[in-house]
Amino acid sequence: MSASLETSAVLDRLAAWLAAELPEVLAALQPGATEAELNALEALTGQPLPSDVRALYGWRNGQNLDHPATGPFFGLTFLPLPEVARHWSAWQEVLSSMPELGEPDENYTSEPAGAVQPIGISRGWIGFAYDHGGNHLGIDLTPGPTGTAGQIINFGRDEHARFVLSASMTGFLEWLASQYEAGNFVIEDEGDGERSLNTRNPASRHFLDAVRTMF
Repeated sequence: MSASLETSAVLDRLAAWLAAELPEVLAALQPGATEAELNALEALTGQPLPSDVRALYGWRNGQNLDHPATGPFFGLTFLPLPEVARHWSAWQEVLSSMPELGEPDENYTSEPAGAVQPIGISRGWIGFAYDHGGNHLGIDLTPGPTGTAGQIINFGRDEHARFVLSASMTGFLEWLASQYEAGNFVIEDEGDGERSLNTRNPASRHFLDAVRTMF
């Protein structure tokens, strides 16, 4: 199966699971981004997006942030491209004012070792999922010496321990769909018609905390 067909197939699985378990989340996902919109993000960041990232955003351009639904990535919000650009630009402003965040620092760790650069901020980290607290899942286009361009990592204000969740977006989506299909999720009513989505094992109210155990 080609890479594009593989990405499409796993997105179909994810959509089917959302339709069955969290239809309000599927309803909150926006129509796919255009090639021009994807090209604009590449122009802003100076980084070519992997084909499977373009496929994800061609499928759905994030979620409608005015729609009261949890995020599809174990509760993390799926950022639409304008928000991806806004968050990336904000991080670059921080880096400009604090250039030391772009220098190696022993306080930052990587699992596997050497896969993620031991720095605070990189121009090659593009967040696509957000916890509304300054932390992301992101596409890493400037990996460490043992990493892979396009790998999916955690980063942000509270994320000093970095983990490679997958070597690619397709791999991450495959892992996510498999977790859902295997029943490793908890959906709970949060009041006002909203529901949350979290991991069952490990039991956690925040996916980026669960990452420390799962990866």
